[in-house]
Amino acid sequence: MGRRDVVQALTAGALAILLLTPAAAAAQDVTEPALKAAYIYNFAKFTEWPADAIAPGAPFVFCVVGDAAIGEALVRTVKGLTLANHNIIVSYHPPDARPPEGCHIAYVSGTTSTQTAKVLAGLRDTPVLTISDLAGFTQMGGIAKFFFEHGRLRFDIQLAAAKRVRLNISSKLLTLARTTK
Repeated sequence: MGRRDVVQALTAGALAILLLTPAAAAAQDVTEPALKAAYIYNFAKFTEWPADAIAPGAPFVFCVVGDAAIGEALVRTVKGLTLANHNIIVSYHPPDARPPEGCHIAYVSGTTSTQTAKVLAGLRDTPVLTISDLAGFTQMGGIAKFFFEHGRLRFDIQLAAAKRVRLNISSKLLTLARTTK
């Protein structure tokens, strides 16, 4: 191998390292709120709401109850995006506030079990995809619950709760979930 070949090989290797380093660094910079926000947005993409749930021209509303960090991450995640031709807005609600109205997705975290039960009761029988990371959430009537397993973010889906509020969750999403009937 000549000197020119060695220089080209070293240059190619250095270039590969420079190109891959930012990607690896960016991957390490993903925070738990950013990861959950991305999942929440993708849940919305793979869920179908009844025709009467979102008026034409109305925004698609993501409500966050109790966890400001998720709310901020969700704002960054959905900035400039639409969902089924609807602009997306994110609305934050403190844990002790009345159950939010006008939501299509409600993420609940950083709340007590009493506050969570109050939110779920206030949303009962309305087509709202309820999501949380709180223990017992799906047993209380919530639809999706985040959990970590072997260092990876996973989720449960409570199909009966989704069907009760007339939400159709894509089989593509269900194949990734732990589902209960």
